[in-house]
Amino acid sequence: MMRRAIVAATFVACSCAWAGGHAVTTGDDAATKAAGITQDYGLSKDKTECLLFDTADKGTYFLVRVRENHTDACGGAAGVSPTLFFLKIRKRDGYTVTTAYDGEHYRPLKPQAKD
Repeated sequence: MMRRAIVAATFVACSCAWAGGHAVTTGDDAATKAAGITQDYGLSKDKTECLLFDTADKGTYFLVRVRENHTDACGGAAGVSPTLFFLKIRKRDGYTVTTAYDGEHYRPLKPQAKD
């Protein structure tokens, strides 16, 4: 009996921590979250205004493609907007994985560096 209680208590604690994130309900919410994550985690050296965040609703998550925004102010070749990386943002709690670290595999965000 004691073991069941411990397992149940652990499950409840984990579920609460896991569900503690904020729901992401629209493509605009996903783009805003992606912009914040990109800046906060240093996923691109470009300024946020020099990036584009294309969102696609995939049912349980949003897929966000992060691209360079080539303009006079941002530089780069006109008419070209290369993809830098992708983010998958889970709708129910905002949990995010990215291809930013190796360009191929979706991985959890690395802990932020302390200043």
